[in-house]
Amino acid sequence: MKVEHATLIEQIKPMLKISALTLMVALCVWALMDWMEQPETMPIKQVRIEADFSHLTRHEISQTLMPYVEAGYFAIDSNAIVQAVMQLAWVKQTQVRRVWPDTIVVTIKEQTPVAVWNKTSLLNDKGDVFSPVIPQSLMQLPHLSGLDSKSRAVLAQSQRIDQSIATLMLSVQQLGLSEHGSWQVVLNNGVRVKAGNKAPEKAMSKSLNTLASIQGGLMDHVNVIDLRYPNGLAVTWKKGYQFGQSNKKGKALALNKNQPTKG
Repeated sequence: MKVEHATLIEQIKPMLKISALTLMVALCVWALMDWMEQPETMPIKQVRIEADFSHLTRHEISQTLMPYVEAGYFAIDSNAIVQAVMQLAWVKQTQVRRVWPDTIVVTIKEQTPVAVWNKTSLLNDKGDVFSPVIPQSLMQLPHLSGLDSKSRAVLAQSQRIDQSIATLMLSVQQLGLSEHGSWQVVLNNGVRVKAGNKAPEKAMSKSLNTLASIQGGLMDHVNVIDLRYPNGLAVTWKKGYQFGQSNKKGKALALNKNQPTKG
């Protein structure tokens, strides 16, 4: 009986050694991880911010980072920093990386504003909406409007119109897309264009080139161009101007007398 007991002990000795070793390693790993997570373990001594600072300020970013950089080098939560920085309206992209032994580098790409959106927000170069406090200097950008879900489409349409009338030294100053899909444009010379539900760039280019080709500075007297007619257009002249009074070729411009389409 004693022999069997001794044999059993000899059999489980290796297992006990392995278990003890495993437990020791686990305790060491736990102690190491606990040590690494302590703020006093290799504390962050330098935060380097890489940004253009066109609209963001270094102080604004530093204040955002402050609660997160008190952790040690190993315990720093890069994802939390990214999420916090991305809450700043002017931030488009951000990246955080560690630099041994005590530095983190925060790289920020700012939004590039190309248009005012619905009077209170801005569009970036991709047509995405962001809503910072808008500096007065940016109110000179084109003013676009519509549903937020259509912001990219409206910006793309604005760019197509600009391309189609660039030779006339004209550009979009305002462009609106209604909920029903109707386009209205105001050009940089003050001319308002009602385009209805059709894509306006081709019809606008054709009509504006026609008006510009007529001698007598006809474009200077245009107030509104209505493109909603199926086979033509209608022009409303500025107050005090009568079409044809100073232009012998006025009869060459045929205005459609049908009712415009809805939109």
